[in-house]
Parts: sequence; C-alpha cells; structure tokens
Amino acid sequence: MKKNKIAECKPLGAFLLIIAIFGTLVIFHRCGYYNFTPTEFVPDDYGRFNFFSYFTVQSNIFIAIYLYFISLAMLGVKRAEKVAFNPVVGVFATTYIFVTGMVYCGGIPIGLTPPFEWTDPATSMTSFIQVFHHMIIPPLMIILWFFPYTNEKISAKVLPYAGIYPLAYSIFSIVRGKYVPCGKLYGSHFYAYPFYEPRFDYDLFFKSKPEAYTELKGYLCMIPMLIAGIALFIGIAAIFRLIHNKRIDKMYK
Repeated sequence: MKKNKIAECKPLGAFLLIIAIFGTLVIFHRCGYYNFTPTEFVPDDYGRFNFFSYFTVQSNIFIAIYLYFISLAMLGVKRAEKVAFNPVVGVFATTYIFVTGMVYCGGIPIGLTPPFEWTDPATSMTSFIQVFHHMIIPPLMIILWFFPYTNEKISAKVLPYAGIYPLAYSIFSIVRGKYVPCGKLYGSHFYAYPFYEPRFDYDLFFKSKPEAYTELKGYLCMIPMLIAGIALFIGIAAIFRLIHNKRIDKMYK
C-alpha cells in the first residue's frame, strides 16, 4: 500500500481533528441542553435521547469517529491508519453521509423537513445543528473523497455490504414504531421518518382509496420502498467506488 501526500498532511489532519471535536460537542450540546418545543413535525416529546434514533445523527457520529481516525493518522499515529486509510470504511461513511444530506435537502422544497428558525438561542442552535449535519459535513466528506489516501482500490464485491446497516436501521425503526410506545403521551409511537409508517407508504400508492387501507397493505407497500432505498445506498456506494478507483488510476500512473 502506497500512501498519497495528503495522508501525511498535518495541517489538514489538524483541521479534521477540529471538525471531529466540534461534531462531538454538537452531539453533547444537543443532549445536554434539551429544550422541547412541539411542532407539526414532532408534536410529542419523546425525550432528549431519542435524538440518537435518527439516521442523520447516527451517520454524523460515524463520520466524527472516522474523522478522528483520519486526523490522528495524518498527524502521525500509526495505529489509526488501519481504519483511517481503509477505502471500504471510507466509501461506506461517505455514502451514508451523502444520503443524509441528499434526503434532507431534497425534502426542503416539498415540505418534508422542518423549516429553519432563528428567533431565539434555542431554535437557532437547533437550526444550526441541522445545517451542520446536513449541509456542512456531507459536502466536506465528498470533497475529501476525491483525494484518496492510498493507492488501494475498492473491490465491487464489497458494495452489497453498504446496504446492511441501512436495512438493519430500517427494520429497527419499523419494529420500534409499531410495538414500542416511547413518548410522554400515552400510546405515542415514534417513527424517525414517515416512510417507515405503513399508512404513509399506502397513501403514496393509493391516496385515492383511503377507505381501503389496512395495516397489512401498508406494510406490503413498504416493501418496494425498502428495496429501492437499499438499492439507492448500494448504487451511490458504487458511484463513489468508481470515483475512488478512477482517481487512483490518475494519481498513480
């Protein structure tokens, strides 16, 4: 394995370490200074630690940990290189955070994401966290992806594994939403995203026939949504793999 010059760029390593620390502090701040305000998107108070139920938060935690390894490796910590310079870890991390940003930004014009509010410190901080998680970290990781750390290519055989975590997360979210009351209001069930709720998926296909809805039909409508979602993750990972391998061919002629 041959390292690129960027893998030994200490100023970049220091910068990424600051980003990783800042990302960690954002998570701690969100949990430590919890201030619930009902909205049409989240009408019930599910508790401060429900924050970790979102794919957005989990993918950003994954990125923060990954950036710690990258920054330490760039700063000369040899033990961090095994994770930091592993392109398979990188392609999964970049894929997950890209989907996080893409879904959120794609939902803004059609009203599926909460609007930003800057009226007071609490709402301003919440809006800033949304911007940081969805509009700052994803572009940063995509830019870094264009500069491979080593000449190690990514095999196409690993691409299906990019769908394992999203599938596990989806199953967890569906089962939890169905069977686990978690709000302070009696009987309140939480779905991190609307497409994990059977009624939402049914209405996407059969909005003109609301009277024919049954929960079973909702779950059946969810199946093609899940298949498409997992295929999306694998497809994006395939694109990032192609970019990575092409960049290596160009950089290590």
